Amino acid sequence: MSLRGIVQRTIHSVDPMTTLLNVACLMQRHKVGSVFIKDRHQWAGIITETDLIRKAIANSLDFDTTTCFLMSSSLINIDIEKSVNDANHIMHFNGIRHLAVSENGGVVGVISVRDLVCHSLENPEGPLGIMDEIFQPLTILTRRDLYTAPDTTSVKDVAKVMETRKIGSVIVTTDGEPVGIVTETDLVRKVIRYNIRPASLPVGVIMNTPIIDIPLSASLRDASRVMAKHCIRHLAVTHAGKIVGIISIRDLIGMFSIRDLPRFFSETAVV
Repeated sequence: MSLRGIVQRTIHSVDPMTTLLNVACLMQRHKVGSVFIKDRHQWAGIITETDLIRKAIANSLDFDTTTCFLMSSSLINIDIEKSVNDANHIMHFNGIRHLAVSENGGVVGVISVRDLVCHSLENPEGPLGIMDEIFQPLTILTRRDLYTAPDTTSVKDVAKVMETRKIGSVIVTTDGEPVGIVTETDLVRKVIRYNIRPASLPVGVIMNTPIIDIPLSASLRDASRVMAKHCIRHLAVTHAGKIVGIISIRDLIGMFSIRDLPRFFSETAVV
């Protein structure tokens, strides 16, 4: 199936002199995790939630800083006639969650990791259905290196953990017990959006609670459905009533990508 069936035709964009605060407002208003940068009539780059957390909050940048200082200068794109699997591979290999879609040399839309997973969820013959045949796939995918922070930790310090560890979520604890979770989206929509100083804000104020979880014995389809139902990208994985790790939406497409590597390399090899 080509990307025509899942591409999002609405492109949210700003100019390079737009402030980070206004970018965060746009992300919250449209419930998106990335915004394209357009300089006059040219696409100049992209700015994502990850950029705002790891480059702005973690490094104490003022939210009046303009996007031209933070944006990724290259806009990675894929032709609209390419397959969903091709888009999956490009995202996986480049470590990105958003991909520009082009047609006849021009950008016509965008697809996200969530779009790929939703497509797989709706397609019974897609990778989710095939991967469900694996015994307890979450045992393979779950990341056991669980990063936590006391609820009194500042948002800035949590952002530094996200930057250092290259992660998108942190479990929040009270007296050593997990009580909530905070993600990149929370930091953008609850902190930057309202121009709150991250160094003085305890993470417990903005955490999501209770923690949404799934048992280690669940299937990939179960995990995808829970993420889709709650509009989240990170899911705590439990065993015997205790949180043992985290699975993200990026972990899911990574699994799909690895399964399809032989075909992808054979079709993209330079002769």
